[in-house]
Amino acid sequence: MNVIDEDASIKRRRITGRATVVFITVMFLLTFFSKTINNFTLPKVTYETPASGALIKEVNSISNVEANTTQDLYVSNSMKVTGVMADVGDSVKQGQTLLTLDTSDIENQLEDELDKYAQKKLHLEELMEAGSPESMMSLDKAVQIARQNVEKAQKNYDSSKALYEAGAITAINLTDAEVNLDNAKLDYEIAKNNKNKAISSNKRDIEITKFDISMAERKIAELTKEMNISIVSAPCDGVVTELYYSAGMTATASKPLYRIADTGEGFQFVATVNISAAEYLESGDEAEITINSLNGKMIQGKVKQIRNNQQQIGVKKDVVIDIPSNGLVGGESGKADIKKNIGSYKTLVSNSAVGQDIRGYFVYVLKERKGPLGNEFYVQKVTVSIGDSDNTKTVVLSGINAMDKVISDSDKPLADGSPVMIAN
Repeated sequence: MNVIDEDASIKRRRITGRATVVFITVMFLLTFFSKTINNFTLPKVTYETPASGALIKEVNSISNVEANTTQDLYVSNSMKVTGVMADVGDSVKQGQTLLTLDTSDIENQLEDELDKYAQKKLHLEELMEAGSPESMMSLDKAVQIARQNVEKAQKNYDSSKALYEAGAITAINLTDAEVNLDNAKLDYEIAKNNKNKAISSNKRDIEITKFDISMAERKIAELTKEMNISIVSAPCDGVVTELYYSAGMTATASKPLYRIADTGEGFQFVATVNISAAEYLESGDEAEITINSLNGKMIQGKVKQIRNNQQQIGVKKDVVIDIPSNGLVGGESGKADIKKNIGSYKTLVSNSAVGQDIRGYFVYVLKERKGPLGNEFYVQKVTVSIGDSDNTKTVVLSGINAMDKVISDSDKPLADGSPVMIAN
């Protein structure tokens, strides 16, 4: 019996040992696989260490090539277009015929203006003669006679006053003498006023007539000039960018006859950029222009002016880039790239590494700790102070050091203390 009991006890111990091993193995496997499964649910992150380097501000803009100088011609008077000898996009030489105009109406207007001019000149001569001393003689004579009448009336009044005081005449006689003196003085003032008015009126009429003559002379000069543009020629070597009329249409002062890009004066590319980007740019900065219509040809240019964009003042700036001709004609579409080194810094991280919340700016730093089945990774939220930035990097002024592993990308949202996996 003892032998049998001992065998049974040995069997039980073996079974128990085996069960224990199996249990421990199962628990280990469950722990291992649960950690592996859990790892698949963790955020996958990539990290970088802060580095020193330069910030490069990059500004891009799509626009069109423009000539530095354009030439156009307006007519002051309506004229019918009789012919058009060029098309938009044509290269033309100085003196080449662009359009022909019917100037017959201008000829008639010129004849009318010449007649009016002659009449105004004749009228001016008449006014000058009317203002001469000889013409003013009658007014002078009237003033002289009125003055003499005053003197006579004054003498009569003085004599009457003496006789009245001597009792030789009555008060009525003295009053009559006084009335006659007052009337004589009034007539004298009227005579002087008439003379002054005549002189002032004559001077005013002369000035008005001279002004009318000056206007007539300008009108005659204008019509004479337009008489000579029955054949409209190119004022310079260039490319026709606009033709506003076709044969049979009537040209007016509201639109020019043509617009020509003066190829002899060079070209420019106007890049419209955000005002914040323009703050880093200045005249003389180099720019690279890619011309689409020339198979992506690269042209080097320089910033020559930064000005307000008139459509978005306070929001956008126009960066005017001077570029060489290099086979350009104007109107080509392209893209401007301006890269500006804005300084070197000790601590730079990717823009994607920097976050912001109500407390300010922060980064996540990768940390490592020991776990049940080995080391594991988590992230720590670190408040930082930042400086300037470019299109890819941001300056960190404080909060991290060069040895920190800063998270630059994550496939899931992170929080302080979040466990993570490092992406391969």
